[in-house]
Amino acid sequence: MSKPAFEDIFTFAGRRNRKSYILYYIGIMAAVFVLYGVMAMIAAMAEAWWPLVIAYLLMLPLALSGWAVIAQRCRDFGWTGWAALITLIPIIGFLFSLALLFIPGDPGTNRYGPDPLAAG
Repeated sequence: MSKPAFEDIFTFAGRRNRKSYILYYIGIMAAVFVLYGVMAMIAAMAEAWWPLVIAYLLMLPLALSGWAVIAQRCRDFGWTGWAALITLIPIIGFLFSLALLFIPGDPGTNRYGPDPLAAG
């Protein structure tokens, strides 16, 4: 059983497995495309810039939840959540985000909590 993708997205504690990590980012990317598409159409029809500013302000909570999810994913394979700061380095950060898709988590309980794949 996998941890639900949108559970604990604003919590920096705990662990997150690969499937939950991937499903979270697929859902967030879909929401971002819809949000920006709607706001861009509104901006074009109104010939105004304020809808895009609103879209960027709505992205702040999504960015915070993204960092929390990366921190949880790092904890799943035994690293500290501070390793999420690696994503700030331009090319290395992108490669690190991709590596999080492939690094398996620690089986069983580690120092950051129980295995998110464990039943119950």
